[in-house]
Amino acid sequence: MIAEITLVVGALKTLNAGIKTVKESGSHLSDLKGLFSTITESKVAVENIEEATKAGDHVLSQAEALDLAWAKAEIRAKEKELKKHTPREVWRDMLAIQHKSLMENKHQREKKRLAKLRQQSKNDDMIKHVFGSILLVATAASFYYFYWV
Repeated sequence: MIAEITLVVGALKTLNAGIKTVKESGSHLSDLKGLFSTITESKVAVENIEEATKAGDHVLSQAEALDLAWAKAEIRAKEKELKKHTPREVWRDMLAIQHKSLMENKHQREKKRLAKLRQQSKNDDMIKHVFGSILLVATAASFYYFYWV
């Protein structure tokens, strides 16, 4: 978990240099594309870390929580900076496309989680049926043994 947070923080630090380059050179959308992908990857990484924490897979230490909070604040700040250098219509379309992509990703993960839960439930039911059948046969055998023999 620490490595993932460190990667997010490192990616956000490289954004500073990229944004500075875009400001100085007045570059167009082709240069901004790499910056947007870095922000999106950082958002997804932060979301994955938060979901792992929520699911109980990992408990964040204070240092990790601080790094994560800092990364979220940096993402918001970098998005504001990039918004200043992007035409309004392009920004709006980009956010709509990005939101759709993030929701599809979240939907796929939820589908996988539910499939895993269904399979686990099937396995539990099968085990219950096997033990129930064994108990039923043992009960019938004991009745037969004690009452008819």
